[in-house]
Amino acid sequence: MAGCFPSLAALAGMQKLMLVDLNMGMKSSAALGAALPQMANLLELELWENSIDDNMVEVLVPGLAECKRLNLLDLVRNRIGDDGLDVLIQGLPTSIDTLVLKSNQITLAQHLALLRLKELDLSGNTLSSDGPRVIAASLTNPECRLEALHLDRCSIGDEGAAVLAESMRYNQRLTKLALQGNAITETGWDVFSSVLCDTTSINATHGSNHALQSLGYDYRSNVPRDVETLLDLNDGQDKNLVAATKILQTHRHLDMRPLFCGKLLLLPHVVAWLERFAESWLDLKLSSIYEFARAMPMEVVGGVVGEKRGKKRMHSSA
Repeated sequence: MAGCFPSLAALAGMQKLMLVDLNMGMKSSAALGAALPQMANLLELELWENSIDDNMVEVLVPGLAECKRLNLLDLVRNRIGDDGLDVLIQGLPTSIDTLVLKSNQITLAQHLALLRLKELDLSGNTLSSDGPRVIAASLTNPECRLEALHLDRCSIGDEGAAVLAESMRYNQRLTKLALQGNAITETGWDVFSSVLCDTTSINATHGSNHALQSLGYDYRSNVPRDVETLLDLNDGQDKNLVAATKILQTHRHLDMRPLFCGKLLLLPHVVAWLERFAESWLDLKLSSIYEFARAMPMEVVGGVVGEKRGKKRMHSSA
């Protein structure tokens, strides 16, 4: 195969290249790596089942780094481990948004910063017990760009699911976290419920995760109904509306006391919020306004009397 790869360099206009089940070695990898910089228009590269290991990744990456338009690299069913993943993360061009490493030998037994990609597929890799914590460290990093993370059949279990769920309290970018085939029970899924909608206070509910929309292709048959409902709710584009809906669904009474320090100056904002998000919740609207009136009766009366007097003066001056 090594003798065939140089001819690929002549195909400068090629946008997608698939090389499957070639049982590549170091010589073939070096030849492909040398040819890649000539493929200036390459957008997608699929190297399935080619026996590529960590050493071969090191040979390929310099060539891949020159593919400035490449946005997808698919390395399904090879022999890449943690060291190879680290080389890929460090050396791939910034144009790559999607990296597929299904069924390799990745364990995440060492710290790796999974920040720069938008989509990462590690399905079918047997992660170490520290693997979920390594992933969680990236998900909580404000520089993390991940929008989709596939961890199907990665031996995560309830404990790992809980670690990943907790990390989502600090992530408002990831929309898909695929976790099917990990022997996760209701105990593990339940952690997502409190992350998606923390009911301990109105502020906590407002600060819940409103980004995560899916736990995988077949998650509906595995997760509790309340988690499914919250994931569907997060699908809404208006995140202010998503947050407001969660607040109205879980807090039948809105405590206005924290707003009293602003006197009546905050009341118009409360009314505007209720008009926008709680149009059909008349009892909630009235009780919220009543709290202000009960807490500051003289300000309310003074405001009404002052308004009437003002109107009277305007009438007499006319």
